[in-house]
Amino acid sequence: MSVEFLTPCKYLTEVDTPFGYCYIAKLNHHITKVKTIKSPIKYSLSFLVFCLILFFGCPAVFGASDKEAKAHYQEAMKLSQKKEWNNAVAEFTKAAELAPQDSLIQANLGVAFSQTGRHKEALLSFEMALRLGYDSSGLRYNRGVSFARVKLLDEAIQELETALNMDHRMVKAEYDLGVIYNLQGKREKALEKVEILFKRNNKLSKKLFDQIGSHYTVVSVDDGGTLKGRVTLSGRVPKARSFHLINAPNIEFCSRISDGRGHRLLFDFTVSQNRGLKDTIIHLSNIEKGKPFSPKMQIFHIDRCRANRYVIGAKNGENILLENTDPIQHEIATYEVRNNYSDQTSNRPLTEKSSQVRSVFVRKDAEEFIIKCNLHPFLQTHAYLVQNPYYTVSDSKGNFSIEKIPPGNYEVIAWHPYIPEQRAMITIPQKGEANLNFDFKGEDERRKLYQDDIEGYRFNTWFDSKKKFYGGPRIDDPIEELQAFCDDDHLC
Repeated sequence: MSVEFLTPCKYLTEVDTPFGYCYIAKLNHHITKVKTIKSPIKYSLSFLVFCLILFFGCPAVFGASDKEAKAHYQEAMKLSQKKEWNNAVAEFTKAAELAPQDSLIQANLGVAFSQTGRHKEALLSFEMALRLGYDSSGLRYNRGVSFARVKLLDEAIQELETALNMDHRMVKAEYDLGVIYNLQGKREKALEKVEILFKRNNKLSKKLFDQIGSHYTVVSVDDGGTLKGRVTLSGRVPKARSFHLINAPNIEFCSRISDGRGHRLLFDFTVSQNRGLKDTIIHLSNIEKGKPFSPKMQIFHIDRCRANRYVIGAKNGENILLENTDPIQHEIATYEVRNNYSDQTSNRPLTEKSSQVRSVFVRKDAEEFIIKCNLHPFLQTHAYLVQNPYYTVSDSKGNFSIEKIPPGNYEVIAWHPYIPEQRAMITIPQKGEANLNFDFKGEDERRKLYQDDIEGYRFNTWFDSKKKFYGGPRIDDPIEELQAFCDDDHLC
């Protein structure tokens, strides 16, 4: 072990030491004291002899000390990997006593202290490691966490930002900064960290988002009013989208709902005989306090390769229960729509007759959330992202109603997945009723994929055959549901 130099010479109390240095050597836990050399000329020979004794006369002793410190350090590292942190602290401490100038030992001792909740001691070890010349993004991160644990939040922010400057890939530092900003009431800065983490580590992003309070506040609404109205569609009615079943697996099962000729029809626009437009979200956008959201979890129910609802309202961060009652597997993916572009946010199989929970989690500028089966693309639901619980979906006649609205002036949004949204202002009276209607133009339809024309489609006649596609006679399912472009209740 090398000789330790200290100034002033606190171990040499029997001799006054106004000049010079102390030379301390630790040999097997014993301190060898060497008097201060006041005159380099007078004592040069003595010093030379002493150095020769230290470095050449006792090589076995120094080697043993080095090996012992290394052994304790290696044992501490093994214990750390096993997360036996209390035992690791003991071993790191022994190694530090034998090699107090080893910065790496001090750094790892700080980590072990922090893992056992001894954050003040951890900070001392981290400080010692820095003074001894060791610095890294990991040390700065751990030091920042310990600062946060002892409520020194500004110091914690500084250390975590330093860690990110050294290594911008440290997603945990981004997350912890978001947590601290939220604790300080800096909601917008915390949400910035949610956005940064969204694509880098979605789980951490969602975890942070769940800790950040909403702008919306739940209060009692005793004098609330009601908004009623109707949504209509004038002009031509856009045709249903057509999906040929030969392009999807499980033809025999999914064809139990079809047009009878091998196509599955998806009605993006469902219009009643009196022109009422179904599946339109009506949302009061600028309400910041009022009634609570429904405590019930929304359900995406799958039956015969069809979702139970085509359009829903959903708030960012909420969970939706996916239920698959079919005897086949569906590949359920979710997408966020931003600026007319969609990004997939999740994709997991939903096995036959099973359920799972999926989160509606999108970036702050997302406009829509889509739940869709990638194997059976006609199985889909579109969610409009709402900021408060004051929303509803128009029924089959186009009617809607929203209750318990705090009196005031509000902007109302009418949203449909495939037509530009409309906005209007309304005044809600105390315990009264306001009325508002919306009329969309069929010519404003905007769809790109799987358009509405199936005439002349190259697979058009497949299902007219009396034989199955894979051979054998075709046997119609007794509960088969034939889809038509229009009927007695709906226009086409």
